[in-house]
Amino acid sequence: MLNKNSIKKLTFLVAIAGVTTAIGFPVLAKPKSFYPRYALFQPSVYSSVPYRNSEKDIAQTLTQDSKYANLVDELKQAGLLDTLKQGNYTIFAPTDKAFNAVPKDVFKRYSQSENRMKVLKYHLVAGQITKENVDSGAVKTLEGEPVKIVVDDSTGTVKLNNAIGKYPSTVASNGVIIEVNEVLLPAGF
Repeated sequence: MLNKNSIKKLTFLVAIAGVTTAIGFPVLAKPKSFYPRYALFQPSVYSSVPYRNSEKDIAQTLTQDSKYANLVDELKQAGLLDTLKQGNYTIFAPTDKAFNAVPKDVFKRYSQSENRMKVLKYHLVAGQITKENVDSGAVKTLEGEPVKIVVDDSTGTVKLNNAIGKYPSTVASNGVIIEVNEVLLPAGF
């Protein structure tokens, strides 16, 4: 049988266990897909974050991935695919699904060669996107206009203008490929 002293000790231990559990709950509430805020842009720096690795350059890596067939064709037509074989770039890579979702009137404007070049260069950044770019909320593209960067730290979601950057990024031999779910359009397009 339990005596009065044993009941007090047991009550005390249960109370301590309850407080310890309550304190630990916020730690357990971390979102399912937690990533450091810079990991999408510099994935190889964050060893705890998964990323795809390609020993090929950006042009070859995009060409070998069927979900980027439209992007590869557009880059070829604009004469930009060869640019992605050398130098160091970050590319916001819209999938075929993203290209197919472009409204007809926008695609008609895009189809003009000077507009195609402008839009495609708007998906390219020279070098890697830095912590300073992410913290400032924008990064300048080869087109000259900035892409807005918004990171939701509670969910790990990264928005590039209105498009969502998809984890994991792909690290190619000469840069980073970030899959996006929309074609990015410069201001006023």
